[in-house]
Amino acid sequence: MQFWKTLPAVLAAGMVMSLPTTAQARPSGEIIGPVLKQHSSITKMRKTLRGRVKKGQPLTGAEYYALAFSCGYEEPKGPSKIMNFLSQSKCTDQIAEYYVQAGMHGTPDGFLAAARKIATGQDAWTYGQLAYILSGTDVALRDEALTFLSDLRPSSGTAGLSDTQAATLAQKLVASRIYGSAIPAAGTKQFAIAPKRLDWLDFAKPSECEWSKSAYDVFNGIVRWDSRTEKPLPAKVRVPGFSKPIQTMVSYPRTGQGEPDYVVTEVHFSGMWHGLKVYGLENSFYLRSDAVSGETLLFSDPPGKVIPVLRKLGFPVRADGKAYSRLLPANPAKGIYDALRVTTSVTKVGQLTAFACGAITDGL
Repeated sequence: MQFWKTLPAVLAAGMVMSLPTTAQARPSGEIIGPVLKQHSSITKMRKTLRGRVKKGQPLTGAEYYALAFSCGYEEPKGPSKIMNFLSQSKCTDQIAEYYVQAGMHGTPDGFLAAARKIATGQDAWTYGQLAYILSGTDVALRDEALTFLSDLRPSSGTAGLSDTQAATLAQKLVASRIYGSAIPAAGTKQFAIAPKRLDWLDFAKPSECEWSKSAYDVFNGIVRWDSRTEKPLPAKVRVPGFSKPIQTMVSYPRTGQGEPDYVVTEVHFSGMWHGLKVYGLENSFYLRSDAVSGETLLFSDPPGKVIPVLRKLGFPVRADGKAYSRLLPANPAKGIYDALRVTTSVTKVGQLTAFACGAITDGL
């Protein structure tokens, strides 16, 4: 089904609920929570919201977004086959449609979620453009939409036609006072500077702070060693997705505090990782010691946006970002002969957010 074909008719029929104020884009992590708080579980939220839709009762954009999310959710199976059947989602084929309705009712994140759900073709492109055009003041949403469109572009086929349709629908939504403003559709100029997708940063084991091989390769290449002084020097390191090596930095920030052997190495690059704006990687350690190593991912987003994403991805991060430590016992049967201490923290450093995630042999 091509959902975009139904949108002009929906607008003309007045089926889009008028909102008291024009909408602004919000981080998607903030959309579902307030709606879920009104219900005792995700399945009950789904049942209630679907019931309202069937009765023709109006939903807000956030409620449509939460409904789309809940339609893709399945409760863990229990011993009762009857209860398992009753708790199954009966609306998995309507997820994209509900996300579209979220966008139509003032939650532009819904358009991007619909585009991702559809994944390919004209519909995906149209909704990706709508998310970009109606992103408002949410630069992160705009960047996510631009990254999605940039990746989809080679297979979109009918981008020109879809751009026109998206722009036309966006203007109608603005005229209906559902959105306050619209920007031009993303084009060649924007795609040239689109944020890179940094999927290579995906951790092998988030719960144990085991970084990806590609990330370890970058960390290992951040410095070169002076054979005479045995001290680290800046280097040029290859970062996946970037055509040229990137210059790194080395500093000794604690020299004035009596710790001249404490080293911080950094490499800066930009891109998107799970909807977060990455600023680069940092590693800290003491010379002539393997005891302390602080592999850190730097973000341009604030901690309030970073922490929920990390927790959703399975990282052992506290809700307030404060230091967390957990001991992983040795397990010789699985080839793990030393206990590991996993540590994480999320801190604000100037205008950046630093996510430290590492595991070292316990007792060192």
